[in-house]
Amino acid sequence: MALPILLASMDDISLVALEVSETAKILMKEFWPGALTLVFRKTSFVPDIVTAGGQTVAVRIAAHPVVIEIVKQSGVPLVGTSANVHAKPSPVTAYEVMAQVGGKIELIIDAGRTPGGSESTILDVSTEKPRILRQGAVTRAALEKYCRIY
Repeated sequence: MALPILLASMDDISLVALEVSETAKILMKEFWPGALTLVFRKTSFVPDIVTAGGQTVAVRIAAHPVVIEIVKQSGVPLVGTSANVHAKPSPVTAYEVMAQVGGKIELIIDAGRTPGGSESTILDVSTEKPRILRQGAVTRAALEKYCRIY
C-alpha cells in the first residue's frame, strides 16, 4: 500500500514532485497546511517502497505545528499516515491512538487533540484533469472554487 509524504514547507515540494501545475500551486497555497493531500508524479528521491512501486506520490502539509516541526527538524520529508487500524476511525487524541495501536508502535507523542478528525481529501493532480481519489475534510465545492474537478 502506498504511503503519503509529509512536508514541512511548500518549498520542499520539488524534492518529491516532478511537476507542479499552476492549479496545484493554487491549491497548495489555499489548503496547506491542512486536510488536502495532493498526488503528483514522483521524483527519484521518493523510494518505490513509499509508492508501492507506483509512479505517483501523495503529499501534504499537516495542520498540526508539532508535526510540521518534526518534519522540519528531520531535514527531509517524512512518511506519515493516520495512526489507526484500517477501516477504523482516525484517532484525534493520544489516548485514542493508544487504544487502537498502542502495542504495535514504539512511541506516541501527545501534542494535544489534532484538528479535524476526518481524513484528508486526496486529489490527484498528476494529470491535466484533477480528480478526487478520496473525499475527506476538504469538500468538492471548496476545491471547485479553484479548479475544475473531473
